[in-house]
Amino acid sequence: MYKLLVLFIFLPFLSFSQINQTDANGLRQGLWKKTQPNGRPVYEGAFKDGKPVGEWKRYHPGGQVKALIEYRGDTAHTQLFDVWRKKLAEGDFLNEKKTGVWSVFKENQKVADEEYLNGVKDGVSHRYYDTGEVMEESHWKNDVQEGDYQVFFKTGEPYMQCKMQNNMRNGLFLVYFENGQQEVVGAYRNNLRHDEWKYYDEDGKYLYSLFYNEGQILNPQVRDSIDSLQMKELEKNKGHLLDPEKFMQDPSEYMMQNKMFR
Repeated sequence: MYKLLVLFIFLPFLSFSQINQTDANGLRQGLWKKTQPNGRPVYEGAFKDGKPVGEWKRYHPGGQVKALIEYRGDTAHTQLFDVWRKKLAEGDFLNEKKTGVWSVFKENQKVADEEYLNGVKDGVSHRYYDTGEVMEESHWKNDVQEGDYQVFFKTGEPYMQCKMQNNMRNGLFLVYFENGQQEVVGAYRNNLRHDEWKYYDEDGKYLYSLFYNEGQILNPQVRDSIDSLQMKELEKNKGHLLDPEKFMQDPSEYMMQNKMFR
């Protein structure tokens, strides 16, 4: 009975002594925990020969789980959460740098997928409607947007298409109506409107053209000479006509404001 009582008294101390240990070579081994002065956890997880292994948890200052990390060799599969326990992101780190596909969440729903290599965007990125359909597709190389950039209606039909070079719009620029008819055919040079921009109605009828030289309009009189009937039609549709510069700043917000989430 006496031996049992002694074991009961000292068991908590024996358990505590096995936490935050290093071996004879100074390498961390076994379970490690860190707490704030108020006793709330900062992190907890295990080491083997100085390297983290298995599941780790990191915490917000308020004590909520901030990250769940599963170490698999040099790879760490990570889930990130806000203070309300809602998932923010999920993906892998390789040697402490983002790698592969990272998913981004809002209100626990996936809103984007982004490909990474050596910690920077490299590959294809997608953004999604709140109902799951692809809204936007972009291509990246070493954290620079390059190549095709597309935005889609919920139906999967194209809404806008352009080319990107070094994070700037360059080349052909197209906008479509939901019925597939082209609405705008234009071009960019180094992010500035350039050459002829043609405008059409929803039935494919040509309306007018505007001409630009690196952002400077060359025929402003065209806008001034449109008769009153055409002007009324343009005014009626101006909420739908794309403003490319505003659109590229935040595609989802622009489409929501202009009621394009049909």
